[in-house]
Amino acid sequence: MSQRWAILAVIMLAQTVANIGPLGIPAIASLIRDDLELTLTQAGSFLSVYYLGPVAMSFFAGMLADRWGTAKTLVLGQALIAGGLLAASAAGSYGVLLALLGLAGVGYGTLNPASTTAAMSWFPPRQRATVVGLKQVGLPFGGMLGAALMPALALRLGWRWAIAAGALMIVVCAVLSASVYRDPPAEAPLRRAAGERGAVAAVLRSRDLWLVASATLVFAAMQTVWMAFLALYLQGVVGLALLAASRYLALAQAGGVLGRVAFGVLSDRTFGGRRRAPLVIAGCGSALCSLAIAFTGPAAGAWLLTPLALVFGFFGIGWNGVQHTLMAEIAGPRSAGTAVGLGLAISSLGVTLGPPVFGACVTAAGGYRGPWIGLSLVMLVGLGLLAVVRERPRF
Repeated sequence: MSQRWAILAVIMLAQTVANIGPLGIPAIASLIRDDLELTLTQAGSFLSVYYLGPVAMSFFAGMLADRWGTAKTLVLGQALIAGGLLAASAAGSYGVLLALLGLAGVGYGTLNPASTTAAMSWFPPRQRATVVGLKQVGLPFGGMLGAALMPALALRLGWRWAIAAGALMIVVCAVLSASVYRDPPAEAPLRRAAGERGAVAAVLRSRDLWLVASATLVFAAMQTVWMAFLALYLQGVVGLALLAASRYLALAQAGGVLGRVAFGVLSDRTFGGRRRAPLVIAGCGSALCSLAIAFTGPAAGAWLLTPLALVFGFFGIGWNGVQHTLMAEIAGPRSAGTAVGLGLAISSLGVTLGPPVFGACVTAAGGYRGPWIGLSLVMLVGLGLLAVVRERPRF
């Protein structure tokens, strides 16, 4: 029992540390922009390019996790992120920097399915959504740490050393993962089965896997739009200063930390292992938050913005672990990594496309209100797709 929780601690650490550097880069984007003489659009493109890696790699990484085992894939993903970031710290041009961030994104696309299957393989079905939710806390928590640490390092040492420091932290964590993490003994025969002909084809033919993945593309797009535009909206429309607006973004990330744990517990305990219901709750909650922010203006104070940021973070970021668990359970043990990889590849497409599409809508509409309302209505598509997913209780 104690070994399980030690393994989970290593997985959570790997997931957190892997996100400090990449998600901290937007916080120092202005310094990179000045040094490389970039436009505002170029400086705002770093995360979109980084998430092209998961779009391209997650499905294949899930296959690797099923066939090689999660231990090797877990370390490989961290090594690729660290290598990409370390090389990016020496980039002399915008094009080279983007290419290397894309390489780091391939590493994250490798790590994320592996860390999910690692967490699930060590715990029984009645705890799966909870432990995957705990594991997925690493993204918002790593983002919070990156936003806090990277600017301080960059102002003291320069942006290149700040990115290099993020890479070195991942190297240390990769060594720890290689030393501590082991695949459970029962996983070996499942890996052999995953290599059998037809296992991957079965994932690709699964109607329900494609429905869940397509639904959560909408969820992921909404989550990323909020993260990308919340501070800009609060500065440009509500009239807040940069630091004040950034605090609300941090509050949303904190709400996401709470949500990823709470939704896992809700799925495992309250709903008896059913996964769709928590996802529907998350979708409805985030859609209502998008409607609410559409009608905020200069008169909005902390009494409104604080709960709005926290509640959106809770609903709009908290769903992720339940989605991973649902995808893995629909596919079954021998193809869990492949299924999670498919879901990540498709949802990462939402992450990449959501912000530029929303930004274009804001420009075309001449303001934010219509696009915020439109964003909430798009969630109806995701909820409609979830409504026809076939699911059985796991226990």
